[in-house]
Amino acid sequence: MTRTTAQSVLILGGGPAGLTAAHYLAQRGLRVTLLDRASILGGSLTDESRPFLSIPGCHHATWRLLRSLGLNSDERIFQKTNLEFHLPDGRLVRYPHAPIPGPLRILFNIGCFAGFSWSERWRLLSWLEEIWEGSLKIATDLEHRTAQEWLTSLGYSESLQQTIWNPLARWLTENDLHVVSAGSFAASLASFFLQRSSDNRIVVPQQSPLTLLIKPISDRLAQEDAMITLETPAAEFQFEQDRVTGVRLRDGSVLQADWYLSAVPHNHLAALLPERWLSRFAYFQQLSELTTVSRAVVRIAAQQPLRSPRLILLSDKLFRRIEARSEPTESLFIVTTTEMPEQTRNVEQRAASLLQSLGLLHTSSVITAGRTCEIHDSFLSLAPGTKVRRPLQKSPIANLLVAGAWTDTGWPSNLESAIVSGERCANIISGHARPTY
Repeated sequence: MTRTTAQSVLILGGGPAGLTAAHYLAQRGLRVTLLDRASILGGSLTDESRPFLSIPGCHHATWRLLRSLGLNSDERIFQKTNLEFHLPDGRLVRYPHAPIPGPLRILFNIGCFAGFSWSERWRLLSWLEEIWEGSLKIATDLEHRTAQEWLTSLGYSESLQQTIWNPLARWLTENDLHVVSAGSFAASLASFFLQRSSDNRIVVPQQSPLTLLIKPISDRLAQEDAMITLETPAAEFQFEQDRVTGVRLRDGSVLQADWYLSAVPHNHLAALLPERWLSRFAYFQQLSELTTVSRAVVRIAAQQPLRSPRLILLSDKLFRRIEARSEPTESLFIVTTTEMPEQTRNVEQRAASLLQSLGLLHTSSVITAGRTCEIHDSFLSLAPGTKVRRPLQKSPIANLLVAGAWTDTGWPSNLESAIVSGERCANIISGHARPTY
């Protein structure tokens, strides 16, 4: 890299975390080079096998990024959807969204939610009231207990946990109640349900992630003279003492910068690090202790109209949730499974039957496509003890930062987490970089 007054940043990984950091850093006048081993930018955002992109109002960093690209939630490309639950008796019930300020909204929504019996609504409201009044303290050991253990201690029955709380845990964290820590689950619940009225709104973009995020950011980077290099895998970090001095590529060439930002999966990062750092710093040693879970989705396309997007949480043993939206010439349904498809027979047929039983897929509709897609190592397990193993963005190495949905952001490993991590890295680098004159 040719040095100028502005400091330079080399970013490894062109997924949502790397793109976010590159976007904000280029805006602030730093010289950005973005490397990715793939042939296109976007990382997981370009994986068509994944569930639809839906953006809750509580994902503030995602909305900040969209606003920086000239978009807001009132744009016609965003369609609102409701959170629905499929109850064991076959009913579909929606979680209410009342435009009432403050605690009154929470009381109204819970009081009107038909997924709870009257006694269960009263128990939850009474518990929240005690929390707000300060007469009851939330347990301090939530990160060391599963959400299932916590809810059981609060008196919630196994049937209610499986009908409402487990589907919520699956949607909010991609972990089941018996796996996810109570702390991670409680934090996710509070962010969506207990903050501002707009936080529990859900919108579904009618554009692909490529059109919505990837291309606009790429265009902005080009305008800022950032360098984007694809199909260029990194081999290792070069270093002197405790500072990165360059990144050696597979072809033997070396790229140098003032700052280095790794926005690759945690198992890819470990392969780039010097053995000395892996053995010396607990920060890097704990990367091997993070575990991921795999999922599969069934994609069904049918020639029938769909008035608005749907998001239905299921208590089914095989299927986790249903997402549906209208495409230009058809309707597309994505059914997320609880198991990998090789463990289940006729999964596409069973998904179609489920859609028909709920009245989403008409029996007379022509199904134009149906396939099962596996998503390997797609989400971070949030079992008790995971929180302390997720690394902060600032590493022990002075000029090396780490970004990704799997880092410590306070969010599950979703799009918001990736964007938060990229935004934090940009703030750290631009806050410590020399000013541009």
